[in-house]
Amino acid sequence: MTVKSAFELPWPAVLEAGRPHVLRGRSWSGNGRVGHVEASADNGATWHPAERRGPRRDAWLTWSVAWFPRQVGPHVLLARALDETGAGQPPRTARHPFGYHFDAVVRHPIMVTRG
Repeated sequence: MTVKSAFELPWPAVLEAGRPHVLRGRSWSGNGRVGHVEASADNGATWHPAERRGPRRDAWLTWSVAWFPRQVGPHVLLARALDETGAGQPPRTARHPFGYHFDAVVRHPIMVTRG
């Protein structure tokens, strides 16, 4: 299994602008323990390190990152991880005819509304 990450948010999520939010997620790998996770709230223009939440469990890591959205409208959240072998998540994955081995960063849509 390749390295993967996911936000613990509805698809799509709705969040309020002008207040802090703690975004939570999980990353996992079939090759080794996840050592580093970072998240982006601006479609990958900038990345911020996520903080580990709770105990590290073999190949799974729960994490969180703070976000203070200012702009109302649609946004895309991204999360990517690296495991202890150096394997990570590319921006895109090679197409497989049966959909196997998807390891790319997932684009998680959210809507930011006025509070």
